[in-house]
Order: sequence, then C-alpha cells, then structure tokens
Amino acid sequence: MNAIEKNLKLSCIACLFVGLAAIVVGAIIGIQTIFDTDAIATVLCGVGSVPAGAQSSRLANVPSNAYKVRTISIIVLVFTAAIGAFAITTGDPTPAQIGVIGLICIAALCMLIYSQKLVKQLEQV
Repeated sequence: MNAIEKNLKLSCIACLFVGLAAIVVGAIIGIQTIFDTDAIATVLCGVGSVPAGAQSSRLANVPSNAYKVRTISIIVLVFTAAIGAFAITTGDPTPAQIGVIGLICIAALCMLIYSQKLVKQLEQV
C-alpha cells in the first residue's frame, strides 16, 4: 500500500468517526433544545457521513475502486455543505455543531483529493 492509498484509507476512517461525533453532538444538543433545526441538521450530516465513511473505507482496500470512493466523497461533501449552510442560515448553531459539520466537509474533501490522485495514478499505469 503506497502513501496515497494509506491517506485515502485514513481519510475514509476519519469521515466515519467524525460522522459518529456529529451524531453524538447533534443528539446531545437536540436533547437540550427539543426540535432544534440545527441539531437535526447535525445529526443528518452524521447519518450521511457514517455509512459513506464505512463503505469508502472498505472500498479503499482495493485501489481500482478509487473512482467509487471519489463519487461517494462528492455526494457526502455536497450534502454536508448544503445541510450545514441550511443550519447556519435558519438557526443559531453552536460552535460544536459548526465544528463537526466543518470536519465532515474536510474529511470528505480529503477523501475526494486522495481518491482523485489515486485514479490519476492508476490511469498512468
């Protein structure tokens, strides 16, 4: 496994764990403020990120599946950015909520970058 493949695998696992953190943060804040749109948006981002991170980390074991990981990362990135923008514009999210949503976006962006590098590397061979 070369450095790009390792970084892709690590970014997929990071997306999984940050998604779990988003679910926990959203649930804790949602318990404090019932029916808060920000808490629901945070949980939604986490629920979208966890299965995507898990599936991507399994797919990252085989380098030829990098294009599938790239597609998943684009979907997660766009979904999380849209839900995060919705949460920021409609309510008053806490810094923890903004932080986990931002971390999901960063992890999805890292997945996208490394999967694209791996696809380009495989095309050269």
